[in-house]
Amino acid sequence: MSHNIKSGKLKIAALNNKVTKDNPLSKYLQKPRWSKMELKEKYEEIISQNNSNISLHPFKEDSPLVSIIILNRNGKNHLSRLFSNFKENIHYPNYEIIVVDQDSGDGSVAFLENLSPPLPLKIIKNKENKSFSQAHNQVVDQAQGEYLLLLNNDVEPLKGWLNQMMHTALENKGVGAVGAQLIYPFTGESSINSHNSFKIQHAGIAFKDEKGFIKPYNRDNGSEPFSMEKEDKVVAAVTAAALLVEKEKYLEAGGLDEGYEYGYEDVDFCLKLLKKGYTNIYTPRATLFHYEFGTQEKNKSHDVRRRRLSNRKLFRHKWNPWLKKELFKDKLLGRRILSEQPLKVALVVTESGEDASAGDYFTALELGEGLKKIGWQVNFLPRRGPGNWYEVGDADILLSLLDSYDPRKVKASGSLIKIAWPRNWFDRWVSSPGFSSYHLVLAPSPTSCNYIKEKSGKEALLFPIAANTDRFHENITPQEEYACDYCFTGSYWNDPREIMEMLEPDKLPYHFKIYGKNWEKVEKFKDYHQGFINYSQVPQLYASTKLVINDANRVTKGFGATNSRVYDALACGVLVISNGLVGSRENFQGKVPVFQSKEELNDLIKYYLDNEKARQDKARELQKFVLKHHTYDVRARTLKKILEDYFYTTRMAIKIPAPSWEEVEEWGDYHVARALKKELEKKDCEVTLQVLPEWEEDKNFDLVLVLRGLSRYQPQEKHFNIMWNISHPDKVSVEEYSEYDHVFIASSYWASRISKLVDVPVEVMLQCTDHELFYPDYDEKYAHDLLFVGNSRKVFRKILKDLLPSSYDLAVYGKDWEEFIDSEYIKGEHIPNNELRKAYSSCKILLNDHWDDMREKGFLSNRLFDGVACGAVIISDKVKGGEDVFGDRVVFYEGEDDLKSTIEHYLNDENVEEFEFKEKLDDMSFETRVAAILKVIDDSKLKKN
Repeated sequence: MSHNIKSGKLKIAALNNKVTKDNPLSKYLQKPRWSKMELKEKYEEIISQNNSNISLHPFKEDSPLVSIIILNRNGKNHLSRLFSNFKENIHYPNYEIIVVDQDSGDGSVAFLENLSPPLPLKIIKNKENKSFSQAHNQVVDQAQGEYLLLLNNDVEPLKGWLNQMMHTALENKGVGAVGAQLIYPFTGESSINSHNSFKIQHAGIAFKDEKGFIKPYNRDNGSEPFSMEKEDKVVAAVTAAALLVEKEKYLEAGGLDEGYEYGYEDVDFCLKLLKKGYTNIYTPRATLFHYEFGTQEKNKSHDVRRRRLSNRKLFRHKWNPWLKKELFKDKLLGRRILSEQPLKVALVVTESGEDASAGDYFTALELGEGLKKIGWQVNFLPRRGPGNWYEVGDADILLSLLDSYDPRKVKASGSLIKIAWPRNWFDRWVSSPGFSSYHLVLAPSPTSCNYIKEKSGKEALLFPIAANTDRFHENITPQEEYACDYCFTGSYWNDPREIMEMLEPDKLPYHFKIYGKNWEKVEKFKDYHQGFINYSQVPQLYASTKLVINDANRVTKGFGATNSRVYDALACGVLVISNGLVGSRENFQGKVPVFQSKEELNDLIKYYLDNEKARQDKARELQKFVLKHHTYDVRARTLKKILEDYFYTTRMAIKIPAPSWEEVEEWGDYHVARALKKELEKKDCEVTLQVLPEWEEDKNFDLVLVLRGLSRYQPQEKHFNIMWNISHPDKVSVEEYSEYDHVFIASSYWASRISKLVDVPVEVMLQCTDHELFYPDYDEKYAHDLLFVGNSRKVFRKILKDLLPSSYDLAVYGKDWEEFIDSEYIKGEHIPNNELRKAYSSCKILLNDHWDDMREKGFLSNRLFDGVACGAVIISDKVKGGEDVFGDRVVFYEGEDDLKSTIEHYLNDENVEEFEFKEKLDDMSFETRVAAILKVIDDSKLKKN
């Protein structure tokens, strides 16, 4: 056996700053030295490991035929290595080899011709260098095999590789593609992979969220060979460097997408198999060296960069929305197929660690324990910690327990769901400037949920505090030092608490203890004060007492926010009496005994301490209730369901170019957006409208719909971006159109023009009307001869300039007309949108015009659609394509004389028939526009699959 091993040379990059052994960069800059002997030993060690790890399976001569397809262009050296021990190492009896040569000029074809026989090899000679996808799809029809094996020419297969891959394919039901373990050879000369010599290059493909782009990467890259997976593993995808698939399934999936050029084809293909219900499998028992790194690093031309960007764009367009949801679902359910990582949750707290005393930390700690049980990874972001609590790294979920935390400042490496969990200080939470930036809000009681909705407009989901029953349970051994009849745990922070007025331990014949900070400052309690109790000792305290007093403070009591001591004590089987009436009703169905006065408190203490059976029965009843409804295991499952529901709702932002919410009513784009929102929400889409200053706020949207008028938006890669160009086409460049995933244009003429200039889908989507708002509705108030509704925008608009002066009863509604027309015509600055139909229905003629660029490029004003729906007689300036859309329902004029004569005709000629409103023009409704948008969403895999 000949070994192709390169000698290593140490190359150290020159830096301006001195590299030392203490500099962490040095390990990346200094390439490891390998002697020739070490290289030979390591190479042979891997071969030996492979030989000892495999168990060859007996295949008969009539086993399924495998067509091995190899592409080659000027790769004679690779082919020499590939075939040096090909027949000896394959250990599979029935195969054919098809090499597609892509117009090589290095003697590759002559080399191949000398290999056949003894190898069953066929050569297809292409006269051009076709893409990876084109070449493979071309040869599939000529392949005779039941199975296809896509194999790179730059691999070196080890013993039993195809034997192992075929065994995996035949033994697993519903298998899609099968991939192999690929190992780096010596990489000492590499500028990128110098530290990966003889390490794993590929063990299947997983995905990660990289600033919104769901990026594929090789699993276990850089790990020691044979040290990771020992058995076959289900993976999202495998590389086409060695990919086995049934020919029938290859064809069923449509083969390789020819839109790619040497990149992402294999991942795309595997995802298509995955979507069809097949399982892709990586087998670590099939091993090949892969020399790809050398080829990749030599290709650094501008053309290669262009190709990679194009491939990435296509892949993102086809798969990013679907992958974003599926990657999250994979983590949520702990499948570890699309991701190697568990779901990561970052909990925002005051402090963390053994010395922490803040209650929010203990609540977060116990919730975290519940989340760990379902396979999630938990870490804390403490305010009083060494790091920046706004840097969350690769967390998937951020859950804040503090109103002082500002989610707008968060820095994350990927997509992040931000959750607020107010449990107290609800007024501070809802008034926090960053509160609206949370994607989800949890709250501990129905009352607090309602308060948050009323004050902020945000829906809050019920999520009470709970108990960790691994820590708080009935099998804890009582401790003599904590023994007492009744107790209270909680600190005093110079804020009055009700027990200070109501509880009088001196007047009760029972043993009382109070734990927490600062109670020595309260005269009536100082003799009972036992100091601060460490959280880890609280379960022993509850096991050693008969009764626990709960004193809900003023910022939680009225909201029904029950604190942790109630759940914890009840989980231990000890009875709690509480001042939290709302909390008892809402979280415990009124089962927790409640006091509202000094007398009621003393009576409850006496009753339950003097009647042991009654106390034990009530404690058991409440313990059972807590174990069923209020444990952190229950909360973990609830949060999982909340996130699943959240992530599978299509969330959309509609960007409106209005400068502020105070001015939106005067912007037609806003009313278009509202009508779209109404129809989209009927289809179970969650829609947020954003005015111009809010455009950069990210609320974890899947889709962004930009109503492109006066302002430009910069699409973000993590969203699926749709433009609806409804006006001002002169402001939109070809480059801007190309930045979107899909473009709608409110002009047939302009859509046809732009579609020829860009490589993104372009469709016509004319403006339309809301039939729930626009219909015939006469009102004497607007009974004018002529009506024009629109702002001047500091321009003497065409139709009024062509018309005036006029002796007819002309009513103009809009802003900034004073410098252009006589005040007698100006009737107001604004007609509310819900009253426009009355104005349109009641005038004799509705006037309309277009801005110059809209008229020239065929952008029809929305006023035309609304006016037609109201049965109005409409006269408009001539606009390209207008007659094609409206026929004789709108009269289009050309020039001043034509306008005046047309008005004269329709106002004074008694023989003119009035237009009749005979239909709703259903094809010009927002319902049909939303149907077109949803079709794009469906086609782009944004909806739940």
